[in-house]
Amino acid sequence: MSPATPNILLGAPLIKLSTIDSTNIYAMAQIKEGLAKSGSCYTADFQTNGKGQHGRIWESSKGQNLLCSYILELNTLDALKNWTPADQIGFSAAIALGARAFFAAFAGSETKIKKPNDIYFSDRKAGGILIENLVRGQEWTWAVIGIGMNINQTEFSPEAFNSVSSNPISLQEITNQSWDIQKLQAHLSEALNNAIQDWLIKGDGKTMEALDALCIEIN
Repeated sequence: MSPATPNILLGAPLIKLSTIDSTNIYAMAQIKEGLAKSGSCYTADFQTNGKGQHGRIWESSKGQNLLCSYILELNTLDALKNWTPADQIGFSAAIALGARAFFAAFAGSETKIKKPNDIYFSDRKAGGILIENLVRGQEWTWAVIGIGMNINQTEFSPEAFNSVSSNPISLQEITNQSWDIQKLQAHLSEALNNAIQDWLIKGDGKTMEALDALCIEIN
């Protein structure tokens, strides 16, 4: 991968949705219908079928959390003209680092990453990431970056506590204050942009080293 650093912008335009099945499903449909603009961020107050890793459902109370999907057209970036499958791994690591940096800025250094892409505060889950890539032939064309962060929700269903690996916590519970989700959305976009730029400069190896340094094991 080339060390070139194109001007990548995630978070604009910002498209606000009220209730939707899943921001990732919506974003992918926009791409397939030829309506997508690279950099767009789709946010929702509530998802009826929020997507998590391995087909899991992401639980969230209406209007309480940060729920969004970014789309990025990768084949327009000079740095990825000759991409390899390893670049997808490095990109995923960069997104996890960006999401972690965002949450840590408000919650503190106990914010960690559980591979492949969950955000934890101590031993409790604060957020999750689901990246879906669109590859056409030998070309990595689009990435849909779905992110859910527990922000102001303080009550979760009993099922959410069935295992340590799904033991949820929110930013409000950590800091004892409520947060403006719209303002936090801008901070998240900035953190992700910074992380992608770092990845393009440092490469996959250094990015994976940074990820490993911030990872924790949760059984």
